[in-house]
Amino acid sequence: METAPQTPAPHDRTDVPGAAAFGKFMRAVQAIADAPGELTVASLARQTGFPRPTAHRIVAALVAEGLAIEEPRTGRLALGPRLISLAFRSWDRSDLRRAAQEHLVALRDALDETVHLAIPSGSEMVYIEKLESRRNVRMASRIGTRVALHSSSVGKAWLAALSPEDCATARLTLTARTAHTFTERAALMADVEATRARGYALDLQENELDICCYGAAIAGRDGRPAGCVSVSLPRYRFEEQPPQLIVSALLDCVRNIADEIA
Repeated sequence: METAPQTPAPHDRTDVPGAAAFGKFMRAVQAIADAPGELTVASLARQTGFPRPTAHRIVAALVAEGLAIEEPRTGRLALGPRLISLAFRSWDRSDLRRAAQEHLVALRDALDETVHLAIPSGSEMVYIEKLESRRNVRMASRIGTRVALHSSSVGKAWLAALSPEDCATARLTLTARTAHTFTERAALMADVEATRARGYALDLQENELDICCYGAAIAGRDGRPAGCVSVSLPRYRFEEQPPQLIVSALLDCVRNIADEIA
């Protein structure tokens, strides 16, 4: 009796020629992106676990290709102009970013507060647009910054916009960003449920001290969220202002973006 032909098992990523080497380069790029201007080759080696000669070779290759820069005097590393240019080309071509631009500008101008547009990236959100308040606000965020789902208004808005089943199975690492961050899943899920009920999320210094944020999800064509918008402001202005004006403007913004992409 003939046996049915066996379906080949899908290749593991490590079976692909060059995948291991490419993975090392990506780990180095991610480490540099997460700590711009902070790492040297030595600290990069420690953080990634690479042998020091390996870290040197990777950095030399990244610098040669314009994907990283090494400050001559201090040896500190940052993303290079070629990588930044590629990233901006991708963001410029993003349908969501283009559709949202006019409405994000209107939101920023109406409130004169900093506005972010974020999309999911693995178990995090990444900012693909940031419009600064004209008032002086010191914030650590920039385009390309990744923020955790559990500690940011865009992340919690995203979780609340998922189906309860998808939300319950979301991979979360509940690392404390500040003393205000949710670090227990039950407490976080209660906050997400409150977000779902009221239609917007709050970040009460959970991601960055002295910064509070409102966040709301943009409904996508398939019923899943397409991205999220946040309004960020210093704690003292957050405490002074009644939320109605900000929430109303934010919810109008995400509805208008959803209409654009429908």
